[in-house]
Amino acid sequence: MMSDAVSFKLLSSLTDFAVRIDADDVIRHALESSQVFLELPANPIGESVKFLIQPEDMETFLKAKNQASLTGEKQTFVCRLLRQHVLPVWVDCHIFPLEDQNEHFLVAFDASHWKENEAKLFHLSTHDHLTGLPSRVLLDDRLTVGINTAQREQKGLVLLLLNLDGFRKVNDSLGHTTGDMLIKALVERLKTVIRSSDTLARIGGDEFAMIMMGSSQLKDAEFLARKIMATVQRPFQIENHNLYISASLGVATYPEHGDNTSTLLGRAEMAMHSAKALGKSHWKIYNQQIDGNAKDELSLEADMHEGIRNGEFLLHYQPIFCVKTGKLKGAEALMRWDRPGKGLISPGKFIPLAESSGLIEMLGAWALRIACRQAKLWQEAGIPDFYVSVNASPRQFMQEGFPELIDKAISESGLPPSSLMLEITEGVLMNNPERSNALLVKLRASGVKIAIDDFGTGYSSLAYLKKFPLSVLKIDKSFINDVVKHTEDMAIVSAVLSLAEGLGLTVVAEGVEHQEQLDFLKSKGCNLVQGYLTGKPMHVDVFQEKFLS
Repeated sequence: MMSDAVSFKLLSSLTDFAVRIDADDVIRHALESSQVFLELPANPIGESVKFLIQPEDMETFLKAKNQASLTGEKQTFVCRLLRQHVLPVWVDCHIFPLEDQNEHFLVAFDASHWKENEAKLFHLSTHDHLTGLPSRVLLDDRLTVGINTAQREQKGLVLLLLNLDGFRKVNDSLGHTTGDMLIKALVERLKTVIRSSDTLARIGGDEFAMIMMGSSQLKDAEFLARKIMATVQRPFQIENHNLYISASLGVATYPEHGDNTSTLLGRAEMAMHSAKALGKSHWKIYNQQIDGNAKDELSLEADMHEGIRNGEFLLHYQPIFCVKTGKLKGAEALMRWDRPGKGLISPGKFIPLAESSGLIEMLGAWALRIACRQAKLWQEAGIPDFYVSVNASPRQFMQEGFPELIDKAISESGLPPSSLMLEITEGVLMNNPERSNALLVKLRASGVKIAIDDFGTGYSSLAYLKKFPLSVLKIDKSFINDVVKHTEDMAIVSAVLSLAEGLGLTVVAEGVEHQEQLDFLKSKGCNLVQGYLTGKPMHVDVFQEKFLS
């Protein structure tokens, strides 16, 4: 074996630190170079190795040393070495057994840089890069710790999930940079609402979570929800934009609504979705009815997938007549679901679920193909100018390739483009006016007609009537119901008809059920009507037998 002096000389040229220790963990020799690295005492020989190693890492050191003695082989481990007046330093240690197995060399390399990088990588994996808030991964851990603490201290906990309403509109219209600035400004506000002991996390693009420790009382949850809503609703000044946003909130409490992380998160999410279904700027605390509704929706969604595969969906057609001549001009295609053993499922029940689940894109494409094909058949059967009106859902209208989908349905059926009318709500157009206008221009260029459905129930501004290339206004049934009884409804309908005439738009009055309503509309120059007076939505066979036989 080479002498100690030679060994020390070789090691000191390769390492940051090296010492020789005996079986009792006492330092026998120390290198002069280590004085700078560790700021060791002037004469460490005879000192216990315990003064070198962080106490929490001593077990790691002893395990490696014993293993080296047993196997006669080098052992590697990471620990922290103590320094005078400075924080401990992370080192990559190698312990070598000497010939008699009772003495060892401890050699260490500075590992602080890669430990810092490791800490940075861990932070990136557990925190949101934009806001620095905990991410979903860390939220789960914080919630687990919070539940365990609450259980041990016999206290409660409030979990709140927040989802912004219409945040996508900010990104689409003003760009992602503005959207990011809005998110960061929102986070700064939310931090002022919660306590330092609480957790605020960003778990999605526009979704946040808050954990409030120490209480599960509903009054505390309600107070926090109201405070957050008020904070979010104040205007945000982002660059030159004055932005207004709102949020949907869902709340669940421990132990009332769940005693584990997954249950509590799931029920807060159910409450949030229930609040979102009410429209903008609502909050809900979880209850069993919400749970029941969520389970019903899951069951219904599964049934819808099966129904699509089995061909259970069909179209009914409601006739549309010319007010002046009384002739059949077209029909609105309305989706129906005939579930075996359950009969017809209400569209008000399955359409919103199809929209939220994404199934509406598949169903909408199917409805377009069938409606265009059927309209072409009826044109060939004797009504050459017959048109079909099809509703375009918000999700379907905004999907990529929507104009191409329309073109395909028209070309496959042979239906003239002018014989297809697409019905779109006001809100869909105004969610992203620039993109909507570009889409409508493209559709109108192909010859397709565009109708605004439920006119008068959405945006109060009429500026879009001249901005967008529209063909038809459909007056909502709510204005027609009492048009001959209430002067307010009479004035509104008269004004819409006058406005449409001035803009060169055709008007369809929906929900006409009585002759008096039809007479009034005729006197005011309304173009087209549909409703129970002239015909309910009906099966294709019934429609054909009644109007084309």
